[in-house]
Amino acid sequence: MTSRILKIVTLALLYAFTGVFAGPGLADGAAKFLGNIPVDGEVPSDFAKYWNQITSNDECVWIQIEKNRGEFDFSKCDAIYNWAKQNGVLFKFRTLVWGSQYPGWIRNLNVEETREAITAWFDAVAEHYPDLEMIDVVAEAGRLSKNKYHSAFGVDNHLIEALGGDNDGDYKFVTTAFKMARERWPKAILIYNDYNTFQWQRDVGINLINTIKKNGAPVDGYGMQGHDLMAKGSGPTNCLNINIIKKYLQEIIDSTQIPLFITEYDIGTTNDDIQKKCYSEQIPLFMEEKYIAGVTLWGYIYGKTWIYCSEKDLGCSGIIKDGVDRPAMTWLKEYFAEHIADSKNIWFPTSDFPGDGPTAIGGKLHLQAKTLQAYDVFDLNGVRLGRLRAYTIDEAVSILKNTSDIKVQGVYMLRSVRNGTVKQVRIAR
Repeated sequence: MTSRILKIVTLALLYAFTGVFAGPGLADGAAKFLGNIPVDGEVPSDFAKYWNQITSNDECVWIQIEKNRGEFDFSKCDAIYNWAKQNGVLFKFRTLVWGSQYPGWIRNLNVEETREAITAWFDAVAEHYPDLEMIDVVAEAGRLSKNKYHSAFGVDNHLIEALGGDNDGDYKFVTTAFKMARERWPKAILIYNDYNTFQWQRDVGINLINTIKKNGAPVDGYGMQGHDLMAKGSGPTNCLNINIIKKYLQEIIDSTQIPLFITEYDIGTTNDDIQKKCYSEQIPLFMEEKYIAGVTLWGYIYGKTWIYCSEKDLGCSGIIKDGVDRPAMTWLKEYFAEHIADSKNIWFPTSDFPGDGPTAIGGKLHLQAKTLQAYDVFDLNGVRLGRLRAYTIDEAVSILKNTSDIKVQGVYMLRSVRNGTVKQVRIAR
């Protein structure tokens, strides 16, 4: 595995912003996404104002969709998926196999019946969502000791045996799930997702990724839940030392040689200064580290996140409280405004992991030596119509001429976000 895969994944993410003029959120114009999750199962009206990627929370998990065996209800998941498609926001499906979120009736099945149920679940999702772009295939399968995992794999269920077992920690069940996913979604980015992967069980996550890669699992990314980025001791809660994070992150990059995703970032505290400090130290590291493909925050409305600080401070990781930005949110807006406007700071991968490796994911997205660039589209009155992405300005011209989004013939202008180059385009209808 080389950074060819890393580059391809990053390109795939950029391709995934549906629609020629897609690009909402604070990270519009960046090569990486900044995402979030629904609020109480719904997408708030201001979501696209801030975020250009969305991960389903519990709307798309197996227990939600197939409460009764053979009866699939995708309505809650559809609401998130359809909104993302309509608004040009990258959607990630969460999760196919997870030891914490499976239907209760699974407990009554033997190994063969469980295998049949898992297969039927994969098939139902594939039939309903054949064009998924990003998928959390397996979550929280890190092996802490014999028969003990991060989530309840093997506890009153036969999920492990049904997928091939786990012979002394070979994670065959995880490998099988990824192979099943690749069969159904040959073009999707397939991600393994787990928690405590920065501080406490870093070695567990590294070992799992390397083991399933060795076993031939078609894993495209390692999702690291950013819940363990604060230091807790006898005194006040503080941010985990940024130099320690850098050290851990480099260890993970060097050890796994796989693209990383920060999947569930949150800083739970009522102290505005501490929260802002963590954001201002950690987010730039993630956004500017070339081996990280994107960051997904885990909620943004105070009182509506899963973090508990006290009985009166539920959801204390939120960065908008009572409709007012907390300092961390104010900083976030300023950071993205400054860095995206700075043409010298374009966030694209620039160097390779050593060695050779595959040159495509699913046989379609091939390695490109060049990087995607952003071009703004204007009419002759100077009104900005939107943004498209292409490798060269000539390719941008071709895309603009062929898009169905332009309904009126005439002359339009393309302007490179990177260097300000302008080109006129005449469109005939």
